[in-house]
Amino acid sequence: MRSKIFILFVLAVFSTVAQRRITPVDPTAKRDTVTVQPDSLVDQSDEEPEIEGYLFPLLNGLMVNVNILDGVTHLFGQSYGNYEITAELDLHNRFFPVWEVGIGYADNTPDDLNFTYRNKPALYNRVGMNYNFGYNKEEMSYFYIGLRYGFTFFSYDIDNISIDNAYWEESESLRIAGQKSWAHWGELLGGLRVQVYKNFYMGWTARYRLMFGYKKNSYSEPWYIPGFGPKGSPFGFTYTVGYRFSLGKKEKAPDAQPVIE
Repeated sequence: MRSKIFILFVLAVFSTVAQRRITPVDPTAKRDTVTVQPDSLVDQSDEEPEIEGYLFPLLNGLMVNVNILDGVTHLFGQSYGNYEITAELDLHNRFFPVWEVGIGYADNTPDDLNFTYRNKPALYNRVGMNYNFGYNKEEMSYFYIGLRYGFTFFSYDIDNISIDNAYWEESESLRIAGQKSWAHWGELLGGLRVQVYKNFYMGWTARYRLMFGYKKNSYSEPWYIPGFGPKGSPFGFTYTVGYRFSLGKKEKAPDAQPVIE
């Protein structure tokens, strides 16, 4: 009985296999391919590619600026100030060695003081460096910070020194002339430079100044220092216009590539 059941089972299996339709596969036939994108694929089409190295060449440009702020304030009655020109060398659009040179003058009677201070026009120099944080950006307008070291040699006169004599109820006028002095100081600054049109730029700089030392004379000391300003004022501000001379050619930025982790 068991043998008959086994024979019937085997016959049923072969009958089922015989009824199946088998389709042959051509190994040369073209197949449709489905590409599965990993979940970690990041679309960076709207993001700027990260650039290795520098986008701009080493000798990228030379900029010449003129400080116009003191000239404007002189028109409105300020009786001291600086006339200044600046040269900046552009290295990789990141580092900017700076040389600032100018002439300072003063013919001023300070408020609440009893004298007139006259500083003969004197030359001053400031040297230092600016740093651009966005050095690999396409935009040519940027914020920057910088350091300066300044020094000058100058002479001054103090006129119309009014001295009251309480006993005689009279006042006397004195003059101290031909005083020679020198000074040196440091500056920490930050500023903005904006490209106005092609190679023309405008910008402002805010400065914090720290006096390192200056020469005092036997009967006087300087009130105004060329390149620094009034000795008791640590803050300064400049507004410049300038022109940039291109020296190098910008490198081509690499294409952005998706990152698969």
